[in-house]
Amino acid sequence: MPQSHTDALFEPLTEEAVAIAFRYLRAVQAGDARTAGELVVTEPRMSAFLTGIAEGIVEAGTSLPGPDDDAPTWDSYTLATLGKVFLRALHTWQQAGPDAAPAIAQTVINFVTAILCEEHDDIAHALDVYESCAKGRLLLDARAASAAACPVNTNAP
Repeated sequence: MPQSHTDALFEPLTEEAVAIAFRYLRAVQAGDARTAGELVVTEPRMSAFLTGIAEGIVEAGTSLPGPDDDAPTWDSYTLATLGKVFLRALHTWQQAGPDAAPAIAQTVINFVTAILCEEHDDIAHALDVYESCAKGRLLLDARAASAAACPVNTNAP
């Protein structure tokens, strides 16, 4: 069951959806309007895919410190709250359909650049890292689902 309203906003993405969304983000970031336009035409759910990608990026970049980290600060609570507000705004914007994809993509790129990248970081590299994280998360989710569907018998001899 979702922990908050924000948690319930997004559909899980497939590996193919993640790949398409990141191709689109890279095309927008590079100013490649032709590729971006082709991807939106090919995939009318692009706005939803981008919003789902944003969820993973925001979750990874704004999560509060864990029990083994330093205690959360006022800044970490503020950043986590800002991330939730950002995701709600993207979800609302996503309702406009495929026409919202370019603006959502640019907003995600701006968020990553302004909030999550250090001064020396390259946005293209950051997108690669977040895509790898998203694909890794899909793999972990698939393993967890598989384990739940086929539990290991720990009582076997």
